Amino acid sequence: MKIDKTDLRILKSLDYNARIPLSGLANKLKISKQVLNYRIKKLFENKVIKSAVSVIDIHKLGYLTYRVYARLSDLKEETEKKVINYFKKHKNVLWFVTLNGNWDIELVFVARNFIHFGNMWKKVKEDIGSKISKYNLSMSIVNYHFPRDYLIEKNRKSFKTSYYGFEPKKEKIDELDMKILSELSKNCRKNNFEIGEKLGVTYHTIKNRISRMENLEIIQSHRIDLDLSKINRFYYKILVYLRRPKKEDEKKLWDFCSKYNFLTYIVEVLGDWQFEFELEPENEKQFLDFLRDFKNEFSNLIEDYEILFNIKEHKLNYFPIGKI
Repeated sequence: MKIDKTDLRILKSLDYNARIPLSGLANKLKISKQVLNYRIKKLFENKVIKSAVSVIDIHKLGYLTYRVYARLSDLKEETEKKVINYFKKHKNVLWFVTLNGNWDIELVFVARNFIHFGNMWKKVKEDIGSKISKYNLSMSIVNYHFPRDYLIEKNRKSFKTSYYGFEPKKEKIDELDMKILSELSKNCRKNNFEIGEKLGVTYHTIKNRISRMENLEIIQSHRIDLDLSKINRFYYKILVYLRRPKKEDEKKLWDFCSKYNFLTYIVEVLGDWQFEFELEPENEKQFLDFLRDFKNEFSNLIEDYEILFNIKEHKLNYFPIGKI
């Protein structure tokens, strides 16, 4: 599928507001509702948009997130398929990708606490430990999500974010709220009527419940998950080891990153490294230019770094557990 400027404008509009009604988006883009509906359908049919999911801050529901990088002991295709199927089905995996670099896979797990996660990882090792040669465990402090401003070649004027992370809370939600979150985590393009019909409640009930959870910042945003190869983009990660960073150093890092509209995620972690940068450049040169500028700017702060290339995303669900 050839992507034109109108498609890119649609993708940019849906990127951070995937639940926007067709009529409102059509007015914003100054195209007919019929043309817009057709184009969005084609973007989904051709897998340019893989899914539309709500970003849910599961930390506000009393959970924590843990990151695992692993190296496979056997690189045969059959082994990789078994590992992929195992983690895709795992009810506590929020995100799962295969990588090129020092690590073969990356996973984000959801757990109540470190003991819960520890028992979970023990079970993983019992089930498929023979297929993993080494691994690295860390805790996600916060994962920031930034709009894909590059879709319309826009310089980043503000560095607004949605996120999941920080200290866990226990916001009060009930079974209906959990069912709504579960629906939104699978397809947030469903309108309030469709969700209400499935759950046996009214349109207004769904609307009010979603608004309440947005106000509580349990629901952070509604985003589309893109196949970057279809829009001629790549997905790189940098794992950054810093030398005793201070608060002002982190502020400088933030200001530096805000200048690059293809930097899409910043993850602060508690582990061997302190930060993870995720970038979606249009080519290797653009990525290497960023890396060069980053090293020049923070040469006294950077102790080391690793570069990873995201080969394929296998799972993304910000509410994988489906219940609390």
